[in-house]
Amino acid sequence: MDDSPKHVIIPIFYNHRGAVIFRDRPVKTKPKPSAIQSILGWVNPNSLPKEEKIYLDYFYYGFEFNPKKQKLMSALMGGVFDYLHSRGVTFNYPGVDQDSVAEYWVGRRRYHVVAVMADVRNQHLCAYGYLDASTRTFIEIDNEKYQRTKTKAPSLSVAIVKDMICKGELDEANIRLTSIE
Repeated sequence: MDDSPKHVIIPIFYNHRGAVIFRDRPVKTKPKPSAIQSILGWVNPNSLPKEEKIYLDYFYYGFEFNPKKQKLMSALMGGVFDYLHSRGVTFNYPGVDQDSVAEYWVGRRRYHVVAVMADVRNQHLCAYGYLDASTRTFIEIDNEKYQRTKTKAPSLSVAIVKDMICKGELDEANIRLTSIE
């Protein structure tokens, strides 16, 4: 049996909108208009509620790597970014915050949490916010959708995610592990 711990990189991407969380399994929901909306819909069809797309799965990517074979930054810049590019996520000039690199032991895993400032594109693959560990629901913090007085610093949601990892509140259901070579 191998006694060496598993090393996992968890990149937390963020930009001016907040921390990025990836999503999957979209489901379209049909709206149920109220009686007044139905009556107004005969006159003006634009007043009817539109079909919405709801995502069932929110997660963070975790990448297993061997620190004896490659350094953390080379694994992040090489393997992690290449993997995400192959999945359809595009970046615009990612920058790794060296001061944000933190290591946490959770069970037999050693998580290397890295905050990466990146203008993540492809909004259908990701959302802005974090998971609430107690209720297992997604809490949206998207500074583009709120008024300027209600915006929150992106470092707040990055700190919340780091704290959840440190406490062991994020598990295999919330972190998709992938190995990089």
